[in-house]
Amino acid sequence: MPRHGWVVAIEGPSGAGKSTLTRVLARSHEWVRLPEAFDRLRPRPALAFNTPDELLRIEEVLLGEECRRYRDALRKRAKGRTVVTDTGFLGPATYTAGLVALGLAPPRVLRTLLSGRGPGSRGSWGALPDLLVYLEVPAPIRRGRAVQDPRRHPAALIRRHEAVGRVERAFYRDLARGRLSTRIRFLGANQTPRVIADEIRRLVLTLEPAGRSEKVPTELVKACILRVARRQRPRQSTPVSRHR
Repeated sequence: MPRHGWVVAIEGPSGAGKSTLTRVLARSHEWVRLPEAFDRLRPRPALAFNTPDELLRIEEVLLGEECRRYRDALRKRAKGRTVVTDTGFLGPATYTAGLVALGLAPPRVLRTLLSGRGPGSRGSWGALPDLLVYLEVPAPIRRGRAVQDPRRHPAALIRRHEAVGRVERAFYRDLARGRLSTRIRFLGANQTPRVIADEIRRLVLTLEPAGRSEKVPTELVKACILRVARRQRPRQSTPVSRHR
């Protein structure tokens, strides 16, 4: 491995195996694991909401923690450690975009989130990890894992998470076009976590050091988020629940 560190984010739909894979990477390659933002918060926020303003407050809290998590990752990278994160740093925004696309949240929530008190106001929207790996897992396997882990995947929200996941995947596909294609990689992940972890390690070995300091233009990221939010899905494809 190079002597300098990297920030590697593992993304994918609900049930893709992100948490399991980040643990395997940390254990097998001595990388530092950062759990997702919600798991870092104490006390953890309630994810139920009754109004768009309540949804906005939830996402602002999560987005603030994403900003802290990103800074934490950079500090560890500066010390020569490779950091692997359970999800990237834009999750609250992409999830809200999914809710908007499904007709389950008004567009003003997303617009306010992108221009408000979260990382966007600190110029962090364009700061992506050195490598973001999006796990592609067949739907039947994801659903089976979700059913086996009801704490992280409530049964009432499985279909919604599936639908939102399609919107989030479209965002990363959109963002990966052009010069970002080497920093956002889509990886078939229906093999064992150890095999997938070894493949991700090989991807890290191909990274160019210059890519660590390259920031993606803020407006590009925001434009991609807004664009996928306008791709409407049928509302009946997911049950209505006032829970993030």
